[in-house]
Amino acid sequence: MKKLRKISLLLVAMLAVTMLGGCGSFDASGYIKALLDNSYKNDSTAFVEQKVGTEEQAKELYDQGIETELNSLIAGVNISDDLKNEFTTVLQDVYKSVKYTVGEATKQDDGSYKVEVKYQKMKVFAAAKEEFQTGQQAYTDELSELIQNGGEEPSEDEINEKVYTILKDSIETALQDAEYEDEASITVRVELNDKVYSPNQEDVEALEYALFDLEEASNLGQ
Repeated sequence: MKKLRKISLLLVAMLAVTMLGGCGSFDASGYIKALLDNSYKNDSTAFVEQKVGTEEQAKELYDQGIETELNSLIAGVNISDDLKNEFTTVLQDVYKSVKYTVGEATKQDDGSYKVEVKYQKMKVFAAAKEEFQTGQQAYTDELSELIQNGGEEPSEDEINEKVYTILKDSIETALQDAEYEDEASITVRVELNDKVYSPNQEDVEALEYALFDLEEASNLGQ
């Protein structure tokens, strides 16, 4: 099984194409909200209002992020298109379930901004990993019994389809009962370089780990 890559790919894929000119009025808080809403909620409202890009560009970036995540999860494994579509839906549901509120921006002397983001960390991947390990062990036992009784061993593709279905179902089940930690806050810096604003990537990654229990996601499926 492959590792689930950290979800910040959604934001990183967007940063390269959503940089704004540093001259004139700039709403740093609205900018961060635009990135987050489009990345996680598939909501392009702020993205368009803040003139980060068009609705079509927002959808393209969101779809690209989802596809990148899915491909990293199933890299080198052959599964059906139906299962890929089901996985896509589950990943979308996970991202939509994050809880955050973008606060006020504070301008710094160098022209950059600090934006406060309040959040409640969603605990979903630890439960998904536990669910998956249980399901995978049950399937392994089932295969062993089948072969011991003279049954025909499934093909590699059939095994992959079953195992990744268990993984998909495990994430879906964990999401239904996901717990959230108490509200906390984190600061995202929006930096100004060569008259271009962009979020600090270390802060973006820190926010990702604040929103999800990604320390568990990195080993999901092993």
